[in-house]
Amino acid sequence: MISSLIKRTFFFLAVLFNTFGYAQEISKDSVFLSLDDVWSKAEVFSKELKVQHLKTEIGKENILDAKNKRLPSLDFDASYGKLSNIPVFVNGINNSAEFIPLEDHSVYDASVSAYFNIYAGGASKTVIKTAEASKEFLEHIEEETSDQLHLEVIQYYVSLQRSYQYENLVKQNIKQNAERVRLIGQLFKNGVVLKSDFLRAKLQLSKLQTQLVTIKNDLVIVTQALNILVGNEDDTLLIPSDTIQTKDIAIDKNYETFVSEMLSESPLEKMAEKQIELSELKTVALKADKLPKIGFFGSYTYSYPQIKLYPYEQAPYLLGVAGIKLSYDISALYHDKHKEKAAEIVVEQQKIAKENVDDNLRKQVKTAYSRFKEDVIKIEVAQENIQSAQENYRIVKQTYFNQLSLLTDLIDADTQQLEAHFELINNQIAAKVHYYQLLKISGKL
Repeated sequence: MISSLIKRTFFFLAVLFNTFGYAQEISKDSVFLSLDDVWSKAEVFSKELKVQHLKTEIGKENILDAKNKRLPSLDFDASYGKLSNIPVFVNGINNSAEFIPLEDHSVYDASVSAYFNIYAGGASKTVIKTAEASKEFLEHIEEETSDQLHLEVIQYYVSLQRSYQYENLVKQNIKQNAERVRLIGQLFKNGVVLKSDFLRAKLQLSKLQTQLVTIKNDLVIVTQALNILVGNEDDTLLIPSDTIQTKDIAIDKNYETFVSEMLSESPLEKMAEKQIELSELKTVALKADKLPKIGFFGSYTYSYPQIKLYPYEQAPYLLGVAGIKLSYDISALYHDKHKEKAAEIVVEQQKIAKENVDDNLRKQVKTAYSRFKEDVIKIEVAQENIQSAQENYRIVKQTYFNQLSLLTDLIDADTQQLEAHFELINNQIAAKVHYYQLLKISGKL
């Protein structure tokens, strides 16, 4: 009962400390953002996601283009030219030629032709199916890009939270160490402690001040990265409005359930399946090339002079023709033999690649699942460690100023106290990252 009360009190103080710490950094230009806010804005401003969305739109147009290929093909041709006099070598090519005079040297024609495919071994249907499968593949890539963006946002967001937490802790510790340096300086002047104690205390303070510089730079870097994702100016001050606590996340499913969801929902899994489908359609297309093609054709020509049919006439003429055409590429039987075999090998390759994706995703699920469980335990231990470190520091501080312990003991106790807080923050951050990684892998993010 007492232990539970202590823990609840500790959480209350921690939340209060976090809020107070953020409040110190707030300016009129600060932007408060929850994780959901960052997700929403990142989806709007992400250039990578925009690029992938445009690729998906291209895939949709490719489907319409493939369907349009079923329509009849129409061609129009026209030409105009001048004929030269025709040389005739009556006495052989080594002698001068006699020229046949032409009354009119002009030639011209205009024609319209059409072809409508009836049967081509299912090639048109295969092209459409390939375009549809390619579009779905692009949609899965877009989905994976979105999920990856969400995970990237999470990592930046929790890094921002961690930097603020670190900054607040180190600032408090610097204030505490500065007071310690002042007290030890007075004791040194009074001859109570050695100069080495005073110098060592100042050195510890300098280390903390240097650490604070690094933390502030980390804060600037992660703030810029997050601002770019949400479309803000680089130096816009961002304040996380979500708590760093992990009480709002929990896993209520077992490992097998996550694996089952991964196999059915993961975009990477769907992409692997589409790769197999696309490779299979490639083999179908190659087989269609070995089948005959049948179609209706027609043409209508206006031409001058009439030299197509006998007797010839020096006059313009019209000629129309329509019928059915059969064509068969015999050379495809041996030209495409190895192409078809290679395509079949690609199908097997994609199937093995999918199995590899399954294996890797299962490993990732296992890792994230196990690490999250581990993080939960570490958080509980870290909370207890903080209480122990605080009590230890209180005791050592009291004994040092009563000249019953060494300064090194006091510095060690102070460092352990700070590291215990860092450890709790890191474990909370790790728990959140592993939790969202698990959702991302299983296609639920």
